Amino acid sequence: MANHRIAAAYIRVSTDDQAELSPDSQLSVIREYASANGCTIPEEHVYVDEGVSGRTAAKRPAFRRMIAAAKEPRHPFDCVLVWKFSRFARNQEESVVYKAMLRKDNVEVVSVSEPLIEGPFGGLVERVLEWMDEYYSIRLSGEVKRSMTLNAQRGVRQTAPPFGYRLEVRDGARVMTPEPREAVLVREMFQKFVAGERMYTIARQMNAIGARTHRGSPFEQRTVEYILRNPVYIGKVRWTPTGKARRDFSNPDTIVSDAGHEALIDRGTWDAAQERIKAVKERWARKARPSCELKDWLSGIVRCAACGTTLIFTKPHYFKCNNYVRGRCRESQHIRADLLRTALLGRLGDDLSGAGALEYGVRAAPDGIQEEIRRLELALEALRRKLSRVRDSYAAGVDTLEEYRKYRADVDAEKAAILERLSDLRGRENPEETLSVLRERLGRPVGVLEDPGTGKELKNSVARSILASCQFDKKSMTLQIVYRAFL
Repeated sequence: MANHRIAAAYIRVSTDDQAELSPDSQLSVIREYASANGCTIPEEHVYVDEGVSGRTAAKRPAFRRMIAAAKEPRHPFDCVLVWKFSRFARNQEESVVYKAMLRKDNVEVVSVSEPLIEGPFGGLVERVLEWMDEYYSIRLSGEVKRSMTLNAQRGVRQTAPPFGYRLEVRDGARVMTPEPREAVLVREMFQKFVAGERMYTIARQMNAIGARTHRGSPFEQRTVEYILRNPVYIGKVRWTPTGKARRDFSNPDTIVSDAGHEALIDRGTWDAAQERIKAVKERWARKARPSCELKDWLSGIVRCAACGTTLIFTKPHYFKCNNYVRGRCRESQHIRADLLRTALLGRLGDDLSGAGALEYGVRAAPDGIQEEIRRLELALEALRRKLSRVRDSYAAGVDTLEEYRKYRADVDAEKAAILERLSDLRGRENPEETLSVLRERLGRPVGVLEDPGTGKELKNSVARSILASCQFDKKSMTLQIVYRAFL
């Protein structure tokens, strides 16, 4: 490396690798190398990511700032110094992409503890190091996950205590115990929800009395929902090894086990809350507003046929595509509110009398079958890519045959579980329900919607209970309606 160069130092420390040097130690080694090789490291170009994995750049803010700085027209540094290449990335694909981006701006990545020889063999050695780093990360992740799975099955809590609990030290062990004031609020939330209060209303009541989460944030509807769905309040622990664990409530891999802490809610109240949540989810779309805040009884129900987003009520008396208003949709799906109401009620009347052709299907299913199938298909594809990388690592001689077989067996077992679950979901069929029964059940709800004396809140709720989807197409001036098969 040429002398008199400006360098950036990138330092990363994860939370699960005991073989790493501390940030200060990494920086010290990097500065020694820079001094010996005629490099200057300005303080503003020391980038540190602590407690994060190197598998993806998306979770490394300092790394992203460094890349952005390197791409600036003034090119503030000529090279990036790292303790080891594994600090730059543990994902070979990202490592190659970001190194190529830096090379376009004449910035090279240098490992101060892994010198490379000049020429093509140096590049080959660098690729082998990247393979080893990625495979080590995969193996480490698998070991950590297996350990956490075993702890979850034993009922051991592995995260900070949730709202309503605190940690106390008893006989040298940390024990989760109720926090008196928060425990009272948790019980009140369950009781109010079971009695009919909305999650949104409960969140506002919590904020009104000054309650805050353990992170110091105000309560939101999703905060209340997470509390109502958390089995920790009936003396259990929950852990999800795959997917978005915090709010992935329907994940089939979730482990729920009995734990030793005191329950705050009795089982009867818990079951009643889960039943009401299920009913609410069947009726209300994701992120839908409470009906008391809606401007019209059709708000949040009719969607644009072009982009699928909802039509919003705008002044003075029109419904318009929300994405079109925001410049995201090219179709101007707008219609006068009174015409839309008349058209929908007319269509409902025709379908009720038998003049229309009723549609209903899996989109009306309350258990999100299609969504879960899609999630499992993505998980299966990710598993295939992971296995391919492990196979490449073995072929490169990074791992032994015994180690490769062990990891292959684990991946095959996970793959078999996913395929079994997919087979089960794809084998389900909608419940048999004749059109005559469906029309009979539509009678009373349609009567409520046609009654001019019925309030918009009740009408909105009734419409959601019978309509799985409703799309408006301005070009053909038609409404496409799919009714719920589960009424």
